[in-house]
Amino acid sequence: MSIQGFVEKLTESRVEIWLAGDKLRYRAPKQLLSPELMAELKARKDELLSHLQAQEQQPFSLTYGQRALWFLHKTAPDSPAYNVAFSAVIASAFDSAVMYQALLCLNQRHAALRLRFEDIRGEPRQFICADHTVDYQLIDASGWDDARLDDEVVSSYRQPFNLNLQQPLFRVRIFSRAVDQHVLLISFHHIVGDGWSLWLLLDDLGRSYQALKAGQEPALPLIPVSYRTYALQQQQWLASAELERDWAYWQERFAEMPPLLNLPVLRPFPLKRSYQGASYRLDIPSATLAALRRLAAERGVTLYVLLLAGLQLLLHRCCNQELLCVGTPLAGRDDDAYADVVGYFVNPMPLLSKLDGQISVAEFIDASSNEILAAMAHQQLPLALMLERLQLARDTGRPPLFQAAFVFQQLQKSQHILDLNSAGGEATADWGGLRLAPYTLCQQEGQFDLSVELMEAGADLIGTLKYNTDVLDSDDAARLADYYRQVLVGLPAYLHRKAAEIPLLDAHYRAVLLHDWNATDYPYGNHFLPDLLTRQAQQTPDHPALIFNGTTLSYGELECRANRLAHYLQKQGAGPESLIAVSMERSIDLVIALHAIVKAGAAYVPLDPDYPQERLDYMIADAGAELLLT
Repeated sequence: MSIQGFVEKLTESRVEIWLAGDKLRYRAPKQLLSPELMAELKARKDELLSHLQAQEQQPFSLTYGQRALWFLHKTAPDSPAYNVAFSAVIASAFDSAVMYQALLCLNQRHAALRLRFEDIRGEPRQFICADHTVDYQLIDASGWDDARLDDEVVSSYRQPFNLNLQQPLFRVRIFSRAVDQHVLLISFHHIVGDGWSLWLLLDDLGRSYQALKAGQEPALPLIPVSYRTYALQQQQWLASAELERDWAYWQERFAEMPPLLNLPVLRPFPLKRSYQGASYRLDIPSATLAALRRLAAERGVTLYVLLLAGLQLLLHRCCNQELLCVGTPLAGRDDDAYADVVGYFVNPMPLLSKLDGQISVAEFIDASSNEILAAMAHQQLPLALMLERLQLARDTGRPPLFQAAFVFQQLQKSQHILDLNSAGGEATADWGGLRLAPYTLCQQEGQFDLSVELMEAGADLIGTLKYNTDVLDSDDAARLADYYRQVLVGLPAYLHRKAAEIPLLDAHYRAVLLHDWNATDYPYGNHFLPDLLTRQAQQTPDHPALIFNGTTLSYGELECRANRLAHYLQKQGAGPESLIAVSMERSIDLVIALHAIVKAGAAYVPLDPDYPQERLDYMIADAGAELLLT
């Protein structure tokens, strides 16, 4: 029997076989695995292993999420917008050779790190490279100051990955400053992994390093499936009736399309996205977090619902939009078999919210919770496919469907990472026998106009507000972060009041804005404008008073010419209660005329010289103007 026939026989007998690194694994119900089949399986183990390894290296289709990233890479191949990174200080001595061996174990264990991509007749395909090369560099930074170190780390993080070259899409850089002072930078392209994958890699790398350092083989749990399996399963799902069921939900949900997010910014929105971004630290005080947790328990919702509802309320208020859409990524790992698989599983989910003038905070929270639950019941539809079917008009300057995103991370592994980011960045953590300390890396993706990312860290809630610098600046980001914190404070206090009444300003800034900055009283006295200009002419007669079309008039000249004209007008009968019409183009003479009329004690009637003559005649007669200057 051919090896392919034997594989089909195993499948019919409900025997699952898969690769775990370079080893063959199998699983089957005991009552269905006959002694004869078991004996044959063991006898052909090496043959099966070779067959699966050859099969694994065959090109296979990208998932829909990967296809979207592939398309974005094609439009901006030099952009680091979809680089995923982790940075920390290794504040202890470490063994570079052991770290390299641990990375080799990691590369062998997770096939996604060996993914390569190619364009086959216009269709992107991926395959698992048999080469286990690790892109690892130990860089001597002993003579660098802090500024250069920061520049080099950021530059390395922002180095784009080229999906068209057969090169690793996962790299590790360690900048060594002293025996016990190193900066660790791990980065990979989003197309081979997501945020969940990052925590998996950190956990596996730390455990592998510790085992190898002790002279032992890393004892990591088996991974029952691979990312290739997930990609093939998605292809099967896309051909099923469930796809149409999910699509029917989203098609109805977006029967009314939300407008583009109208953020309160002064600069025009870009015509083409540059993916240039920046980050602003956004931490939520522990007292606010405690109040939100109590509110979540009382309302029977999750903390995630409240944090998202707070962002939605903020955007409704700031953008003055009744209907808007915020994107939030789902892990995409509903099947527990994929819990330990590195790969791009995340599927951004668009969430609509509506705020009218009467809805209360409690009603808005309930509506947000219901929206999330309904969307999660139809989360299998890839966002990229949804966008295709919605046939949205393409806007190269703004992300489609939603321009704001919300991310709430709850770490599955690597508790030390959670501890590392708490305590205001002063914590240290044990990682495979190495001591880690925080190293802040301002990630600058700029994927969306605005993105809020939060993570629970014990009694604290830490995070960042990421923004596209084509749209927002640092002052805008700081203001929005303050507003968001204030909305979260207001959720419990305003629970049964109108959602639109939640204040965006705290008491201090409200006083500054409404009172301090509006204290415009000034003791001008009884001086009128002609008196002030005369005083200025006496003090600085030679200083420029008027500049127009290359002609400059000093205060002394302005005063002299205005006085001459004022005396003439008085001789013509001008004075209090008299009106003088002025029909002149914008010029220095116009300013002299207006100043002279007021000096003469009269008032002026402005006339536009471009008006029809009949209109001008009527205005002069109707006003009762005694004189006309033109």
